[in-house]
Amino acid sequence: MKRLHDLGALLASLPEGCTLVMHSGCAEPQRLARELVAHTACLRGANLLTLMPMGQAPYGESVPAAQLHVATFFPGKGLRAAMNAGHVRTMRHRLSTIPGLFDSGVMKADAALLQVSAPDETGYVSLGISVDYMRAVLRQAPLVIAEVNPRMPRTCGDTRLAMSQIDWFVDAIDAPQEVAPTPADAVDQQIARNVAALVRDGAVLQVGIGSLPDCVLSHLGHLQHLGLHTGIITDPVRPLIEAGVIDNSTKRYFPGVGLTTMAAGTQSFYDFLDGNRAIEFHPCSVTHDAARLADIDGLCAINSALQVDLAGNVNAECVDGRQISLPGGLPDFAAGARRARAGQSIIALRASHGKHGASNIVPSFGAGTPVTVGFEDVDFVVTEYGVAALRGLAARQRAAALLTLARPEHREVLERELVGVA
Repeated sequence: MKRLHDLGALLASLPEGCTLVMHSGCAEPQRLARELVAHTACLRGANLLTLMPMGQAPYGESVPAAQLHVATFFPGKGLRAAMNAGHVRTMRHRLSTIPGLFDSGVMKADAALLQVSAPDETGYVSLGISVDYMRAVLRQAPLVIAEVNPRMPRTCGDTRLAMSQIDWFVDAIDAPQEVAPTPADAVDQQIARNVAALVRDGAVLQVGIGSLPDCVLSHLGHLQHLGLHTGIITDPVRPLIEAGVIDNSTKRYFPGVGLTTMAAGTQSFYDFLDGNRAIEFHPCSVTHDAARLADIDGLCAINSALQVDLAGNVNAECVDGRQISLPGGLPDFAAGARRARAGQSIIALRASHGKHGASNIVPSFGAGTPVTVGFEDVDFVVTEYGVAALRGLAARQRAAALLTLARPEHREVLERELVGVA
């Protein structure tokens, strides 16, 4: 591991059309990202792969994007505007399938830009708050450039990386990217109460990121012996762990331990994760594996969406012509929970959006609108108006149940769509 003084010279030594992989989520190395943009002239048709950047993503701006071909598996808030401006190419893959793209050689990484913890006394650093598909990238033995950050927690699980595997390093300037909990409004609070009423003692939780998932977690304090097997953890899991509500005592896989592949929260939460053996970080090939998820008794997958049609299909990706997101881990967990013994696949959304209150319960999706999750992988749909239990219902019954979740002023129009539904 050698100190890097000139990133531009190093980038210029890479082959034309090379592929760079950026550490994901809140582990994105912010100093290296800025320096990469400053040296894009050294790159010759290079590609940059990202996943869920949560802070500023300067490589997505128009000037650097003209010299650097940026693609993302999941945009995060850092790339959403750049994606809709056409500066970023989207790659629509379930999170569970991404490691296989590298293990099979379909994708080849020439360099990986990581943010890691300070070394421990044994000569290892930690991948910290994001493991996701980095192990598959590292198995290809790319050039590894690491931003070493003493404020990055040494997380437990499959996160250790020998210093000998790092070719070049720089010292971090910034703390790991923080994501503060978002206050929930009255609508989110009502949806969260409706969702929380479905969760049972002993359930193994998967919950996403955002104001609504955070709010759901805040309403689970009355339960006992919850487990955690999820794609991302945020600050609101901490009080549940500290209160013993989440004790992971019912889990057969990793008993007594909560599993995740990423974290997004405050520095205080990252400090809580440092050396915390109650939470382990593993690659998404483990956390999102279809067979493993289907074998988790009581898996309760709670996810947000943008729209649900009267057939029960889910769109969590685009609305009103704007790309908001990509599938990520949602289809993996919905399918896994639907197949798990005593599992629950729950989709939560607001009944409407926009200043004119356009309905999020729609007769059908417009042309080009993706189906992120098919109706067969949905047990419950929840809005502020109630809960629709869809498992085992025929098409017309599903439509009738979903109609009750819409805003009252939209129901007459939706009801007309029931004519002709089998």
